Amino acid sequence: MGCGVSLFDTIDCLALAHEEFSPATLRQYSAALAMAIDFAEELGELDDKQVLACRERLTHRPAPRKRGAEKRTSAKKRKSMCASELRAVGEALRKRGRAGDMLLLRLLINNVVFGLRPSEYSGAEVGEIYLVVQTAKATNGRALSETRELELEGLPDGQIESLCTLIADLETAAQGNVPALIDSLGARLRRACKSAGIEPFSLYTTRHQAIANLKGSGSAEEVAAFAGQGSIHTARKSYAPRSAAWSIKKTVRASPDMVELVRARQASRMALQPKL
Repeated sequence: MGCGVSLFDTIDCLALAHEEFSPATLRQYSAALAMAIDFAEELGELDDKQVLACRERLTHRPAPRKRGAEKRTSAKKRKSMCASELRAVGEALRKRGRAGDMLLLRLLINNVVFGLRPSEYSGAEVGEIYLVVQTAKATNGRALSETRELELEGLPDGQIESLCTLIADLETAAQGNVPALIDSLGARLRRACKSAGIEPFSLYTTRHQAIANLKGSGSAEEVAAFAGQGSIHTARKSYAPRSAAWSIKKTVRASPDMVELVRARQASRMALQPKL
């Protein structure tokens, strides 16, 4: 936890990614990593022992993705999961126990509470009252605003401490490349699901689940504000349904100002609709 991802860690991650990539992709990744080893050696960033270890690990190429395997598209990704499935994956990650596994576990546990897009933890700020998030899709015309506020009141101190640790650890592990880290954690999650014997779910599934949990007790406007959506229709239709909600006592909610912003947006839309 809290350590940057080394070149060996990256090579090791690829070696374990069985049935994740096509043969051509594996060749490209292996060639790029071999070049990275050469560069690191030339710059003196790796000693002879580390160079040998990296090159040896790179020879362990994973099994390629099978031909005809079902395409991984957002439409086919799971939009909900059972709490027992999250526990099973958590046990698989704890059993393996590597730094990347523990980082992934912390992300999963936090995101079924806060419901962020995984990349939104980058730049998120924990204040005394709110978690302030930079909305990742603020330019697509559907977002509520460039930032959103989620209330922290009533959460256990341990939950907030875990959130702060997650934000810091993701920043350190990303080393300036958040998309690559998220992709790596997503692949790690698929392997953990397979190891636990459950149908794979994605990092984004935890966002769906958090939104579904709020649908169980919150208004349409509260759900839209929590998701960062300007439309209650989008929040209602694009995420997991209320029937998928877990039975939990406390759910995180958006600030009152964010909820009012949704209501104002809805009123504006209604005013533009033709009167019959």
